[in-house]
Amino acid sequence: MAAYGYSHVPDRGFHAFLGDLEEGAWKEISIDKYDAPDQVAPLLLEAPRPVAWKLRARWSIARLAEVLAVASDDVLRSLDAAWDSAQRAFDYTVAAAEEHEDAPVRAAATRVRRAMLKGGGTAQTTLTYGAEVDFGRSQLEAAKTKRMEADLKKIGALPHIKRIEAATEALAKGMGRGAAEGRPGARSIRLRQAMGACVTAFNSIHDEMVWLLEHLPAGKKREQVEALHRPFLELLKRYPPPASATSGATESEEGEAEAEEADSGSASGDKPA
Repeated sequence: MAAYGYSHVPDRGFHAFLGDLEEGAWKEISIDKYDAPDQVAPLLLEAPRPVAWKLRARWSIARLAEVLAVASDDVLRSLDAAWDSAQRAFDYTVAAAEEHEDAPVRAAATRVRRAMLKGGGTAQTTLTYGAEVDFGRSQLEAAKTKRMEADLKKIGALPHIKRIEAATEALAKGMGRGAAEGRPGARSIRLRQAMGACVTAFNSIHDEMVWLLEHLPAGKKREQVEALHRPFLELLKRYPPPASATSGATESEEGEAEAEEADSGSASGDKPA
């Protein structure tokens, strides 16, 4: 497959191309019948070639957009601080209930501490980001049992569970984790992979269009391909190779492209010492 220069397009260039896919000739290409949130489309083999092009471009950009949404290290530290604070506040409430004058309240607090706090207190605040997300979600699951919910209500800790839930999901989102996803790799690695996927997808689409234009006769079909091809050419013009690049430089066919002007921060989930 030929290389056309898409490795010089930065992440913002690919992301902005979503707008091009909804204008001009591309606007006329409907993907509703074939698009799917999980990018698994049973009817994909039946899709017209322009539909497949649009889906591939959009799906590769969607993957990039997901990675770009991962928070920077500074934001992650802030989210972690909020999570730690929620855990300490919960621990304080449990500790106060353990000193309550009523024995049933003290007993409920003891059960809550044993079931929902690590190391008898706030040891969970020393975990890595990913482990904190897992621990917070385990707390939320424990709080759903009838006995634990009753104990939490008795000691007045239910508001803290809502706070822990909000802090946990905010930290998970900041790491790029969904409701059921595992711990992601380093942000820089995921960004490089997503950029590589965009480069590969755009090169492939471009290559198919070039081949068709070499063999299609004059007519409406050729005019459509030319119109669909035009935004790709304009994208390459907006981001030409740097002056220092040699004229014979080529891109990897696997799309192993470095992300230009990308945030080199990592969201590996490792909490700073």
